[in-house]
Amino acid sequence: MRPNENCNLTDDKKNMPTHVWHIWFCSCLTSQSKMPNQKSQITKHTVWFLCIFTVLSFDNCFAQFNNPQPRVPSPSEVFQQQQSRIEQQNKQLMIQFGNTPPPTQEDIIAGQQRQMQGKAPLQTHQEQIQKEMVLLLKEADQKTKVQNEIDYYNSPDFLNDQPYYLNAKDFIKEMLEDKRPLSIKDAYYKSESAYGNLLLSHDEYNKLIISNANFIKQWLKENGYKLTDSEALHYGIQKFMSDTLYIRIDGKLVGHMPYYYDYIDYIAKDDRRNYFVTKTLATGTGQCHTFPVTYLILAEALGIAANLAYNPRHSFIRYKNKNNAVVNYETTVDRFLADAFYLQTLPIMAKAQKNKLYAFSLTKKQVVATVLYDMAANFAREHWLADKIFITECMKIAKPHFPNQEYINGTESYLNKIIYAETLNTMAKEKGITDAADIEKYPDLLKAYTDYYSYMEKVNNLGIQDFPESEELRMMEYADKKGRLQTAKKINSKEKKTLFIK
Repeated sequence: MRPNENCNLTDDKKNMPTHVWHIWFCSCLTSQSKMPNQKSQITKHTVWFLCIFTVLSFDNCFAQFNNPQPRVPSPSEVFQQQQSRIEQQNKQLMIQFGNTPPPTQEDIIAGQQRQMQGKAPLQTHQEQIQKEMVLLLKEADQKTKVQNEIDYYNSPDFLNDQPYYLNAKDFIKEMLEDKRPLSIKDAYYKSESAYGNLLLSHDEYNKLIISNANFIKQWLKENGYKLTDSEALHYGIQKFMSDTLYIRIDGKLVGHMPYYYDYIDYIAKDDRRNYFVTKTLATGTGQCHTFPVTYLILAEALGIAANLAYNPRHSFIRYKNKNNAVVNYETTVDRFLADAFYLQTLPIMAKAQKNKLYAFSLTKKQVVATVLYDMAANFAREHWLADKIFITECMKIAKPHFPNQEYINGTESYLNKIIYAETLNTMAKEKGITDAADIEKYPDLLKAYTDYYSYMEKVNNLGIQDFPESEELRMMEYADKKGRLQTAKKINSKEKKTLFIK
């Protein structure tokens, strides 16, 4: 995907090619994205390192660890216990399906649904760690073929695209160092334009934001609100995003339709731009990442303070009301929710909230810093890790803006995990490892494995966890139905269109 041809940022190259939880908490990054992308065609090759874990056929076949004290299990223990678990599940499947061939994908889904209904045991957190390790190793193995087979990182596709990412990283770094004005609007556009092929040029983007802010102010004035009242301005943004409003311009009635949730590829698996605020502004559709960012950009344009906050696979808005109390506003459902509601509904986030990871207000500078994590994830989606320098530099620049906090969001955690996975996978390939027990023969490889597992355990202990699998399946099923309904109604949520009615 090439940078937007109409992008005219100063230092860009020109002319280069219901229940409130009815929405699914969107992922910060789809870790199952596939290369190649639209820029390159990459050939397949045989998965190498995954034979160490031998669990490719069954998503739920992962090791059980019975030691009550936290420790890193040895690779041979992982291998043996996974083998035992696979054998047990195979026996169960044979009993269930009789003397039939291995279960199909439909059979596996049926098994997941039985687990969702409480008819199968839930995984321990150590089994979940092993499952995620395997998936990340699989991703690392699939994507390192780019470097191993066709020398992708010396290709024109990569070399011509890399400067846009480097330029965007430096642009945001200067903001964080107070060398240029701090702007959420500009940070997001610069980051997204590095990925390219946006639905809005830079000029269109700026004009649309100004038009939106002016509409909100005019609507507030016509309805008797004072533009000096910050809470009224917040109310104006909320109504603008969630309702159909009308104002008069030169005696003519002009309206604006509300934004609506896009259930089609809402986790941006097929098209990364579905995760971009430029897509939401251009189409009026989005999800629980782009709606809060849109709110922040409008608040910035109106000169009022608003904060971003995270929950598991979700983000929302926080700000102080007239009573100086912090309120949580859900842009996806136009509701105010108390912290207690999140804790009651999502008990997995209690520990993480204590560690200031969830339901915690990010400052404007911190929001801009998180854009670096998003951009590094965009880079990995498009080019994988390369020499790791760009991704690690983005994380290094952002990190100081979150003092006394181990992890900020799921994207940063994901970036760390794929670096560990890539390191382990590469070292295993270099040594020709095909058996987990052989890892212990090489101190450096064993250390890479131990570091990787320890990091995963550390993340878990801090409270960063996925939803329970049963809840995740339920929400995915709901979103899939809604997405199919949108498709059946021929709603094109990716089409550039105006929400203004004249």
